[in-house]
Amino acid sequence: MVGFGNVGKTSLANRLIRNTFDPDSKKTEGIQITQWPIRLHDAEDITLHVWDFGGQEIMHSTHQFFLTERSLYLLVLNGRQGHEDEDAEYWLELIQSFGGDSPVIVVLNKVSEHPFDVNRAALQQKFPNIQKFIPTDCEAEIGIEQLRTTIERETDALEHLRDAFPSSWVTIKNRLSGMENDYISFEKYRDICQHDGETDFGAQNSLAVHLHSLGIALNYKDDPRLRDTHVLNPHWVTNGIYTLLNASELADTKGELAADCLSRTLDSTAYPLERHGFLLELMRKFELCLRFEEDENRFLIPDLLDKQQPPEAADFKLEECLNFRYAYPILPEGLLPRFIVRTHVLSEHHLRWRTGVILHFEGNRALVKADRADRCVTISVDGPIESRRRLLTIIRYDCDRIHSSFKSKPQELVPVPSHPDIILPYQDLLVMEESGLKEFPQVIKGKVVNLSVRDLLNGVDIEGSRQPKSKIDRLHESLRLFYSYSHKDEILRDELETHLKILQRQGLIQTWHDRRLVPGDEWVNEIDSNLNRADIILLLISSDFIASDYCYEIELKRAMERHEKGEARVIPVILRPCDWQNTLFNKLSWLPQDGHHQPVTQWGDRDAAWLNVETGIRKAIASLKSR
Repeated sequence: MVGFGNVGKTSLANRLIRNTFDPDSKKTEGIQITQWPIRLHDAEDITLHVWDFGGQEIMHSTHQFFLTERSLYLLVLNGRQGHEDEDAEYWLELIQSFGGDSPVIVVLNKVSEHPFDVNRAALQQKFPNIQKFIPTDCEAEIGIEQLRTTIERETDALEHLRDAFPSSWVTIKNRLSGMENDYISFEKYRDICQHDGETDFGAQNSLAVHLHSLGIALNYKDDPRLRDTHVLNPHWVTNGIYTLLNASELADTKGELAADCLSRTLDSTAYPLERHGFLLELMRKFELCLRFEEDENRFLIPDLLDKQQPPEAADFKLEECLNFRYAYPILPEGLLPRFIVRTHVLSEHHLRWRTGVILHFEGNRALVKADRADRCVTISVDGPIESRRRLLTIIRYDCDRIHSSFKSKPQELVPVPSHPDIILPYQDLLVMEESGLKEFPQVIKGKVVNLSVRDLLNGVDIEGSRQPKSKIDRLHESLRLFYSYSHKDEILRDELETHLKILQRQGLIQTWHDRRLVPGDEWVNEIDSNLNRADIILLLISSDFIASDYCYEIELKRAMERHEKGEARVIPVILRPCDWQNTLFNKLSWLPQDGHHQPVTQWGDRDAAWLNVETGIRKAIASLKSR
């Protein structure tokens, strides 16, 4: 059940499930999950898990992590505000992005209080997964029986409703559902599986994925930071995160979160100290927060940043900048906060705000802003003309990664240099180039000007990123790069990866590290598999890397075996000062190389150090491709 605040979602759930109505019911904070047993027409008993999503805007960016494709959606609207058609489009775009083709019932609620309707034909033409529009009123009991019947009919038609489960899986599911614990360890989950007849580890993992998608038991065993906790009560997660997001302390600090804030904000019985790290790491996994480089116990939640744009944003003269734009059907909530998390190594705290950020990279600055009214994100890069495209390339790479989670893709637009108000579709320029068209006329300030297709595209594309090959072909041709590193060097790895995004956008490499694990992966097997398939293995060297048994005894050992057989190229990258002269890799050519053999952290210009590393990796790629 989705919709803005105060549209009556909770009252609707109570009327459907319990046939009760409370005019004074409180608004939903976060997500309320209720079981609803129903019986279908053929006497089949079904249990629906009703997820009632809170309507506050601060929550919208987190809803996406619970909107799944195997669901039935109720979009609840009311006519009090007078923009119900716009509200419908907003939520239908979100459902389509994260719920795929899941069926949707649009509920026109509180019709006795505020009679209204929406443009049904236009909405259904644009969103064919809409099954029905039903006017309702919980207090007057209008449309409730029709809605209940429609829900039963759509439930009966759900694609995976009757997928067969082994009897042992049903036993395990029922046992987990009946436990009062909010969470258990993943090892405890395996013990329960063993006890109830499922002894195969692979099958246990498959069941865990099913239970996760059904919202019965959330598990993140894919991620080394989270794998120890198997959540039996999804509300425990959502309540913990939403309590933090609504904490008055965070409103005062504009989203700066100290780790000990959890002790002051969360109930210590439900959220003991040893589980605070799990919640924080889960928020990092969902790109809800970032950790400050200078203090690992302080975090920033960009969704709670100040709304005020800093004065530095006014310094950008658009007619003098390299500009790019994304136009969206509906601007997704949380897009800019997620972008801020992904690019945090390029920004400073005072240059971040809720809808924008200023980035710094190799002497360039970029202003990245979201405009909800215009439903767009604008990018303006200022600095040395010869290197502006490198920063734009990084920005576009991160935007593409975020867009990959949306079903509706934005339109890419290219503003004409020196005339940022003249905007051209990027895809149209590509078609022109592929058709051999070199120039085309454009009216600018009352005059016809012939614009160069190639110059416009080369202005926003770095060399090699616009190759006439499919993404699949380029993926097959790119080399696999594996990061072996200590998690204590995660921020340094993030800085390096920022530079390597340029190589990725050029289709030269595809990178992998253990933060790329996805739900359902068996983490040790997945690490081994990616290490064994890698063409280039980067060893990110520090005293913590050398002290890590897993990095040094397992990953390094296997990497050197593959290097000596000529199966992969191993490149040590010296991050921090340490004694590495007597290690297994001391005879390999290392990076960065400037004649002084200084680790990255001892360079006066960190960008120059990473550029040196990037250049060395680029040479290794060229060498491997020429073999």
